[in-house]
Amino acid sequence: MATEALALTAGEPAGIGPDLCIQIAQQSWPVPLVAIAAPEMLQERAGRLGLPIRLIPVGTDTPVQPAPPGTLYIAGVPLATPSEPCRLNSGNARYVLDTLSKAVDGCLDGRYAAMVTAPVHKGIINEAGIPFTGHTEFLAERSGGHPVMMLACPGLRVALATTHLPLREVADAITAARLESVLTIMEHDLIGRFGISEPRILVCGLNPHAGE
Repeated sequence: MATEALALTAGEPAGIGPDLCIQIAQQSWPVPLVAIAAPEMLQERAGRLGLPIRLIPVGTDTPVQPAPPGTLYIAGVPLATPSEPCRLNSGNARYVLDTLSKAVDGCLDGRYAAMVTAPVHKGIINEAGIPFTGHTEFLAERSGGHPVMMLACPGLRVALATTHLPLREVADAITAARLESVLTIMEHDLIGRFGISEPRILVCGLNPHAGE
């Protein structure tokens, strides 16, 4: 039976991601949340925030019951070097990618139903000599699939045909094959995941006068 647990990556250790994980853990959730992060970092951040946190390590068994408020399941990934809020350190770039890899692999093998990512700092990852343009491309490479980025608000959802490209490359990147792939994925998930039986999908033209 498929798990309903969600993987929660803490993102850049010097950023707001660890704080968000601690704050999220103060609430009740209908499904288990598994933070993928350095345990000592989360404990330290909880102390700075003055918030209680009890971390429950998970092994090979995925939790099936939601944790109570103030408690968070954790799949530990060690920091490469100590972290301090607001002080970026490229020495932890590989740690950030290791947390993402662990979450993606858990989704692929069925341990997690989905993953939720805290912000990362692309520049500091690149500074470490690691090519990285964003979560979307990382997921595509790791999974061998074609993730589609969607921005959503009440009554409107916008899926992107391209992501993280220089503007001069966008026109060449929008091909019939790419549009067909994005639209197919979008329609499938609007019906299967969002419960919209007959989605109305419009395509915005790159050229303001695309209707001509």
